[in-house]
Amino acid sequence: MKNKKRTSTKLLIMLVALELIAFSLNMFFEPHSIAAGGATGIAILLQAGWKIPTFISVLFINIVMLVLAYLHLDRQTTVKLALGSFMLPLLLYITPVYNLIPNSRVISIIVGSIIFGIGLAILYTLNMSSGGTTVPPMIIHKNFGVDKYISLFIIDAIVCLGNIALTDVVSFLLAVMSVGISSLSIKGFGLIHQKHLATQ
Repeated sequence: MKNKKRTSTKLLIMLVALELIAFSLNMFFEPHSIAAGGATGIAILLQAGWKIPTFISVLFINIVMLVLAYLHLDRQTTVKLALGSFMLPLLLYITPVYNLIPNSRVISIIVGSIIFGIGLAILYTLNMSSGGTTVPPMIIHKNFGVDKYISLFIIDAIVCLGNIALTDVVSFLLAVMSVGISSLSIKGFGLIHQKHLATQ
């Protein structure tokens, strides 16, 4: 009974974390066409360039990444990836796209990055993932021993550069700023979580 309750609580928290990510993307990033890395960043670039809905692109990318995970990673990791991989596109679909801060791209991206980072941080504390471009770094680390953060940084950098091709240099700079802010949010949330665990 306790295990069922614990699992249900974990899934609910995961759902909240994924919704924070979907909210940040649909309310702050997509309205300004800022692609700040990851599968969601690729999806925003595809939306900006070819008007493909972000949830469709994210779903397609996540399915491809799940196949790679199934082929190259262990079953437990693939199962963990699967839940977030399908839930995030669904939440992107049901969460409306609305420009909450229309008068300032900078403020919009700062706020969105903080929310996005908190969502990711919660997933990390649960040892869960939203799938997408987190998969290739896992495979590269397993086969070649390269640090996952290095591979992820390279992927995010390539996605950020896509802003120059499809929008403008300002969007690229905002995307780079977003990656930095999101990283700080993740680290800050992680420290708060560790302190909370230490006081229990």
